[in-house]
Amino acid sequence: MKKALTAAVLLLITSIITALLPWIADRDPAMAVFRAREAERAPDPDVLDNLRTTLDLPTTPWQSISATLSGNFGTSWINPTRSATSIAWSGLGTSVTLAASSTILATALAFALAWPRIRSVTTGRPSRASDITAMAVLGSIPEFVLTVVLLVTFALRLRIAPVSGVSWLPILALALPSAGLLGRVLLITIDNIGQEEWVRSWRINGVTPRHITTALATRTLGTLAPLIVLFFAGTIASTVFVESIFNIPGFGRTALNAAVDQDLPVLQVVVLTAVGIGIASGAVAALLRYVILRPLRGAGFGSSLGRDKPKGLVPFILTMTPLVLLLAGLRTEVHIAPTDRLLAPSAAHWLGTDQLGRDLLARLAHGAIYTIGTATAVTFVCAIVGLVLGLTGRWAAQVGDTLNALPAVLIGLVLAGVFGGSLWTAAGAVVLVGWIPLAAHAASVAAEARNTGYYQWAALSGAGLGRLVRVHLLPTVVPAVARHAASRIAHNALALAGLGFLGLGAPHDSPEWGVVLSESIRYAERAPWMMAAPTLLLILLGVAAALATDTRLKR
Repeated sequence: MKKALTAAVLLLITSIITALLPWIADRDPAMAVFRAREAERAPDPDVLDNLRTTLDLPTTPWQSISATLSGNFGTSWINPTRSATSIAWSGLGTSVTLAASSTILATALAFALAWPRIRSVTTGRPSRASDITAMAVLGSIPEFVLTVVLLVTFALRLRIAPVSGVSWLPILALALPSAGLLGRVLLITIDNIGQEEWVRSWRINGVTPRHITTALATRTLGTLAPLIVLFFAGTIASTVFVESIFNIPGFGRTALNAAVDQDLPVLQVVVLTAVGIGIASGAVAALLRYVILRPLRGAGFGSSLGRDKPKGLVPFILTMTPLVLLLAGLRTEVHIAPTDRLLAPSAAHWLGTDQLGRDLLARLAHGAIYTIGTATAVTFVCAIVGLVLGLTGRWAAQVGDTLNALPAVLIGLVLAGVFGGSLWTAAGAVVLVGWIPLAAHAASVAAEARNTGYYQWAALSGAGLGRLVRVHLLPTVVPAVARHAASRIAHNALALAGLGFLGLGAPHDSPEWGVVLSESIRYAERAPWMMAAPTLLLILLGVAAALATDTRLKR
């Protein structure tokens, strides 16, 4: 009942916010429509009145809210002959197909890559860092770069796949990074299950490795199944890169076009649809947790959050070395040199030059301030918000299940449609969704701490709420959230780069890595180092974060 009430309240709040988007943008829907159609002309009162009459635009915020709550979103501002709902939903089925296919493939790939870790738990032998490294590399590859590489390789050169439309190629482009993200969660899940008493007991009592492996895989899949459902829901609205590059008329591409055209009615339907998908997937995930995990607990399987400290500090330092060497580029001034256009890497230019002859190392070094610096600041804000909200209760996890269907790229599209693209817009989009996993984690750790004997004894002894939080919760919750937040810096940097790639983040000609990647696409065959350098840096950042927070077991 509480979850249903939370979902209803969240849907109501989202409906009100989306209804007010035109008023937030210009305080007048007619002015917002005019600017969407005529960005450079001065507004004429007669034209504005005609727009209000033709499109039946609301004249007050309350009218906008009433229309939205009644399901009346009106017509598209750019294409007034079609309703906003029909445009927003026109490609939903295509995106659902892409998301479902890629999620199934990503899950299979994640289990295949995690198989050595499953065997190590089964046999009791120490695990290696190769599996977490492989997951981190896959999860850190910019999706838009991977999509372009696959398109050029398999569609243009080898000609074994179509250059546009739905095929195995865009599904693979979605699945590979998803396999890395799911795989990292899978490794953590395997390690946590490996600490449960039944695993050691079965090994001691001579249960065959085959039976232990089967039970471990079943237990892992049961724990991961709810997350897979939520992951699928989040992927539906994250197909914008693949759909744009492969010219697929899907849900994500519709959202991108609406943001670029500032077609706010379509964006309203897109957001509410994504939230509705999130609510439905959250309900399915909760049902799966109840159906799958309850019998497993009844059969004697336990649970563990796992408190092992990271074991990957040495590989982390080695991985960070190229990122630290990037600082050397700050000593070089970035200037345009037309005679040095598209030079390959050399002693004079370690990473080559770009299309204007600028030293790529120097440009990426200055861009690190935008990409890594902004990602670090955004992550810090997300950690503070997540910690505070997570300590208030498990409602944060319930909200997170629903808002999981609103990825940063979709929020960025909405904010860009309202305020225009900028680095602040991109940062705000990441903050609006980045606190969710940290809050859910903080809520879980805090709930476990409240169930401990020392906390309950302190509460029964009359300790005040402030002392309980300060002495018994914060020392447990803060380290866990801090470690989790550190692992998400690379994820947030990737989100900022993705928004920059779409032209919704840092301004044109900025050294921000997403903007550099956007410029490098047209030179992918002639000067591949332009794309390779920022891509490798983003991957190294992801690997470093994964290794620094790896919780491999001591055996």
